[in-house]
Amino acid sequence: MTTDPRKNYLMLATRRFAQDGFHGTSLARLAKEAGVSKQAILHFFGTKERLYAEVLNALCERLCADIKITQTSDPKSHLTAYYARMAASAMNDQQDVQLVVRALLDSDPEAQIWPLKPYLDRLTGLVMSLPNFAETTRASALAEVYRFIGSVQYIALSLPTVQGIYGEATRASLAAAIASSVEREIERLTHCRAID
Repeated sequence: MTTDPRKNYLMLATRRFAQDGFHGTSLARLAKEAGVSKQAILHFFGTKERLYAEVLNALCERLCADIKITQTSDPKSHLTAYYARMAASAMNDQQDVQLVVRALLDSDPEAQIWPLKPYLDRLTGLVMSLPNFAETTRASALAEVYRFIGSVQYIALSLPTVQGIYGEATRASLAAAIASSVEREIERLTHCRAID
């Protein structure tokens, strides 16, 4: 915890929204966990919706920073480096993975603001920069992005269950297999014909 109450509320809200989603998280519970009144949290954020938007904006900034950190001049090596970083991060710290899933599942289809759009746009643009996707639609590239993100997230979120059923050795082997499958996924992606 920091000495900045606003940052502390954001950290607490990030963890809670990741675990319980927007609808499963109440300001009253957040306030109780923070040891403050609900009004103290509302003082900084105004509404639960604004607090959630700030949590998701921070998530988007972290995800976009990872894309930038892995940037190379070659789209294939950039995508490989980013996917490897994303997979490793997902296996080691599931909070952001949970938060992405929650954001995509909890979003109101009528929402006016989509905090994860810049991240999805950048990643989709990266896929579209691959030679075999240069002539494709954004929807086709986005489908590939969702396919990869979804598979990594599903495995990352199910690791505790895998460990419970098959033991720690299998859990560790599965996490290692995901890391080694990134290059195969990129090879598939760079050699497949984009479907529109």
